[in-house]
Amino acid sequence: MAVIAFAGASGGPGVTATALAALLTWPLPQGRRAILAECDPDGGSIAAGYLESRVLGDYGLHNLEVAHRRRQLDQDFWYQLIDLSDKDTQDRLLLPGLTNPAQAAGLSQVWQRLGLLFEQLQGQDPGYDVLVDLGRSGATGTASALARSADLVAVVVRRTLRSASAAKPRVEALRAALEVRGHDSGRLGLVVIDDGDFRPRDIAEQLQLPIFATLPHDPRAAQVLSHGGDGGRYFGRSALLREARAMSEQLRGLAVQEQQRLLAPVVRSQTVLDRMKGAVNAAR
Repeated sequence: MAVIAFAGASGGPGVTATALAALLTWPLPQGRRAILAECDPDGGSIAAGYLESRVLGDYGLHNLEVAHRRRQLDQDFWYQLIDLSDKDTQDRLLLPGLTNPAQAAGLSQVWQRLGLLFEQLQGQDPGYDVLVDLGRSGATGTASALARSADLVAVVVRRTLRSASAAKPRVEALRAALEVRGHDSGRLGLVVIDDGDFRPRDIAEQLQLPIFATLPHDPRAAQVLSHGGDGGRYFGRSALLREARAMSEQLRGLAVQEQQRLLAPVVRSQTVLDRMKGAVNAAR
């Protein structure tokens, strides 16, 4: 019951590795499932990296342009997913990203429809939590519709001046886009990679955002996420995946809180309306 977007900026903050770590560690209570959608307009990297090109290029986001034109996106979406679950349980699914950045030009009408689809998936039985990898540039431009419709947007940064400086204009643009459309920019926050000389709270102060979670700088485990290979026992027990589990729990909890906060005024209005109807009926 959550849609969470991951975004970054230039300087290699590790957005895709963070989103993939979230998928692999995402809590799935009561038979729920999780989908990671690679929606970076600059192209996806998981199929060629983590999966080492073991899957055919027939799957992925690029096929949804034609499906959208045929008004079949909701149906064809499911045929583009790859199962990344450990035991073929189909509860951790991947929508591979674009194979060529030039393909993004044809998706200008697809992003918003995908955002609506992701919202609808939360209410299905079984329900889906959706993680959206927006990469370095997806939080701005036409793909920003996915960020605006998400319950949370986690901006991935490292503890360096370069990373914070690169993220700042994107954070400001995203905050402004949310506010223009009447959304609370409080749904924005940081995932801080523990790599650099600045304290996390200094990064948070510079970007004027809360810290949703922190992840360790773990090059060995990150190498498996970005380039594939057999991480062996180390990978499953690595500091990165251990802290990613905590991050996933935190993000899901925050998303649920955000949904409840948005729902509260609607519930109160309905309660008032019901009371008014009751008073009218009693007076008759």
